Amino acid sequence: MATIKDVAERASVSTATVSYVLNGTGTVTDATRQRVLAAAAALSYQPNHAARSLRSRSRTLGLVLPPRAARLSDPAMADLVDGLAEAAAARGYFLLLANASDEQPEELLGEQLLRSGRVDGLVLLDLRADDARVRHLLTLGAPIICAGPPQSSQGCPCVGLDSYGGARAATSHLLSLGHRLVAQITPPSDLAESELFFQGYADALAEAGVELDPSYTVESGATQDDGMAAMQELLALPEPPTAVFAASDTLAFGAMHALRDAGIEVGRAISLVGCGDAPLAAHTHPPLTTLRAPRHALGLALAARLISQVERQPSSPDAALGMQLIVRRSTAPLRCDSTETLRR
Repeated sequence: MATIKDVAERASVSTATVSYVLNGTGTVTDATRQRVLAAAAALSYQPNHAARSLRSRSRTLGLVLPPRAARLSDPAMADLVDGLAEAAAARGYFLLLANASDEQPEELLGEQLLRSGRVDGLVLLDLRADDARVRHLLTLGAPIICAGPPQSSQGCPCVGLDSYGGARAATSHLLSLGHRLVAQITPPSDLAESELFFQGYADALAEAGVELDPSYTVESGATQDDGMAAMQELLALPEPPTAVFAASDTLAFGAMHALRDAGIEVGRAISLVGCGDAPLAAHTHPPLTTLRAPRHALGLALAARLISQVERQPSSPDAALGMQLIVRRSTAPLRCDSTETLRR
């Protein structure tokens, strides 16, 4: 295994210069920096972050926000960050938020934070089904934890929401109201939770003896515009659904706009369920039936697990936090004229 001295000799610099480059400290010329990085890559050099952390800790946890992620003005993100900060402070840690970009993606930003010693460990959001960020950061040997489904086979500890149970409960609620043409607007398929949302929906249909129609599942993005477009796609079907479960409140709000533009009354001609229970959900017209997601508790759990890793203490197993169905007026029993109204 290559050492820092090997890298220094190959790049014809001092070990201190290698340390400056790899830790993002000190001042070196760009040519020297590139020479050191090339030498480290050629030798497959990996700093021993575990040993470094034993020598010195920053007592800071890092949260790397994906490009175009919801910011703190978003209530769900604010609740999550509040939970992270609360749990960190209770153990004497700070929380550092870092915004990734297309020019500096999450894995490179995370690596920079870890190599520089600015953080002791990282929290990653929105675990992917095949996550290159996790694979890259795990090679550093530093503590990381992901917000995502447990037992995701990514090799990274995870704490997430029970997307499967939530989707099943939401779909079962719609079925219990007599709906049989039930659609789902799912999150992007590259997210690890996407398959769980779909499976919960599919299992609820199967339990009720309702055949799964692939045209009633629409993959969407994350914005209100995405939810609006997905709802328009469902309304264009020869037989539009009489009930829809959207995988986030944001998507549900977009779906509401599409239905309003089409002159379709939510909670009368069509039933709609969201996910998250954003503050606005109780104040839409009509108020939105949704799954209450414990984002603050998720933040608490993520920080606690990460600190246990940093301090090399036993930690709790991966967990999925349950979501509670909050029934409001956007869902109602199937009306005999719903199908005809939606076909107009």
